[in-house]
This record gives sequence, structure tokens and C-alpha cells, in this order.
Amino acid sequence: MAEQMLIQKAEKNKLPIKVVSAGVMAMTGDPMTPQSADAMTKRGFTPTKHISQDLNPKLLEEADLVLTATLDHRSEIARMLPKASKYSFTIDEFARLTSFLRADPEFQEEFKKKPKETRDQYLKRAMHEAVLLRGMVPTNLDPKDVIDPYGESIEVYNQVAEHIDVMLEIIVEWMSA
Repeated sequence: MAEQMLIQKAEKNKLPIKVVSAGVMAMTGDPMTPQSADAMTKRGFTPTKHISQDLNPKLLEEADLVLTATLDHRSEIARMLPKASKYSFTIDEFARLTSFLRADPEFQEEFKKKPKETRDQYLKRAMHEAVLLRGMVPTNLDPKDVIDPYGESIEVYNQVAEHIDVMLEIIVEWMSA
């Protein structure tokens, strides 16, 4: 769900990003569940064909940013490729970070696209700078994992889709600045 939702949000905002989904515990080759497709549709997204794949070090090497559903997934990424821990966040963590960076006057100018910067150049610079500032976010809450709805009721799928949608909206708004 998250991959397709992010792709569609990025396209709507004309963001030049490449989004790839891979799981640390994926059932490789499986399509999206009908419940996921239904939950996406209810939130206004158009589900497309999806075949799950396993995460591997090559995918992590090529990434500028890795968003995970859970802290356990983020930990698995660090074990798989230690340097990827620098640019790996749970969706909730990155949404909080980007929300903070947009709201704090100290960072608002720093995270605006410069006049001669392309959108792609801006995004690369902004991602790099955001990663360096990850410890600056004041919080008294632990990051919320996105629960795995597999095998649960459609209501759980709908709650998960809503959680992902809200977090991704915050992230995409920041990327679109």
C-alpha cells in the first residue's frame, strides 16, 4: 500500500522520485491483497499491479531514503547494510522529522528550493540535510509502527491505509516545498 500511495502522491505533486517496495519478510512473488486494494480505493488511490520482493543490499545501496513500517524493519536494514541506518526511518519518524523541519523557523529557509536548483537537486540536498538533523526533533513519544494488517479484518486494513496516508501526506508536502 505505502509504495503505491507514495507513488501516486509524488506524481500528483510532480516530484521526481523513484519509489521501490521491498520487504524484510516479504512473501516474494505475491500480489497485493484484495483488502489492501480495497483500503486504498476507499482513500482515493488507484491500486495497480504489485508483486512483492525481498529487500536486498543492492536496493539499499541505491536508495537515498528508506522508509520502513516498523522499528524492527529499520533494525533489520541496519543489520543487512549498516551504512543504510543513516538514511533509514520508519514512516512515522520521517513524517515527524519533516513536520518539525517545516514548522521550525530556524529550518524553513534552509529547506526551500533555491532559485537555480532543479527539483531533483533540491530533493537530494533536502534529504541529505534532513538525515543529518534527525536527532533535532523534540519528542516525548516513541515512533508509531505501521501495523501489518495481513490476516486481519478490513477495518484494520482501512486503519492502516489511513495511518500511511496521513504520514505520507506530511512527507510529500515537505518534499514539495
